[in-house]
Amino acid sequence: MKKVNFNNQYYADPLVLFAEWFEQAKVKELNDPNAMNLATISKKNIPSSRIVLLKSFTKNGFIFYSNKSSKKGKSILLNPNVALNFYWKSIRKQIRIEGVVTQLSRKEVDAYFKTRPYQSKIGAWSSNQSKELKTRKELENKFKQYSRIYKEGDVPRPPYWVGYKVEPNLFEFWEEKKYRLHNRIEYQKIKNQWKIRSLYP
Repeated sequence: MKKVNFNNQYYADPLVLFAEWFEQAKVKELNDPNAMNLATISKKNIPSSRIVLLKSFTKNGFIFYSNKSSKKGKSILLNPNVALNFYWKSIRKQIRIEGVVTQLSRKEVDAYFKTRPYQSKIGAWSSNQSKELKTRKELENKFKQYSRIYKEGDVPRPPYWVGYKVEPNLFEFWEEKKYRLHNRIEYQKIKNQWKIRSLYP
């Protein structure tokens, strides 16, 4: 398998390089090193992006959770092709990822939902994500309402609260260098193999 020389280190698998940079970011980045920009395409082919939190990743993909009735959830249902972007200013590095979204199984999502703090579980019930909110008080009242319905302890997962996995087919690693001579390395999956090439900055 072909390997790429990146700062005198050799990487055949982009997940290995991602994991290394992610560990660096967790040390240096002050807030939410797992924050990633998620870009989707609407039914009318209009792009939309927002920041979501990466909850875990494996060789099979990048996992996050959301309300499937939200704007991004509806876009994903119509077009599962998405893009992710991690930018860690503290370490001057960026990773761009393209891939296809699949929904996690109910068992997987239930297991993760149980690990969330009580207030976050209640928050998931309280929000009609992406719908119009007339007043802040309306949201606060819904939070109080569901807090009364579900006392401290086991809170069931809302049926619309789901997990997604982005299975990558392209990575682009960007590292800032002097005089704008940045490092750019692309991994593209072709026939289950990663094709690697360097790009001009």
